[in-house]
Amino acid sequence: MRLARQWALQAAYTYLNAEFREGEFAGRMLPGLSKQHLFVGLNYRPAPAWRLGVSAQHAGKVYVNDANSEAAPAFTIASASVGYTRQLGDWTLNAFARVDNLFDRQYVGSVIVNDGNSRYYESAPGRNWATGVSLRYNF
Repeated sequence: MRLARQWALQAAYTYLNAEFREGEFAGRMLPGLSKQHLFVGLNYRPAPAWRLGVSAQHAGKVYVNDANSEAAPAFTIASASVGYTRQLGDWTLNAFARVDNLFDRQYVGSVIVNDGNSRYYESAPGRNWATGVSLRYNF
């Protein structure tokens, strides 16, 4: 959603009520799924060639077994990015840099549902970054 000429807002929310309907675990959440997930991003273009962005995402707790006796806790992480695009004749140069998990939060990135040895949790990466450059020829 464009807030102003240079500002844009993105948002997405998911609510998922996935439960067992019958059997021993009737009424319990399906493991491996969070009930809610939220993403919010704000993008800014200070000049036509430049773009800046910040975003945050939140995921609710995730049960790791059918009995719902253990769960990975909810988490919230933030990201930031910058990019630059320039036309060079028939060529387009695009460069970007991005930092994910900006505040270096420790959280569970994924789970192994119903693991026989009760090793359900896989940690997410700490603060990490990516950069890239592309050069495209426009026919």
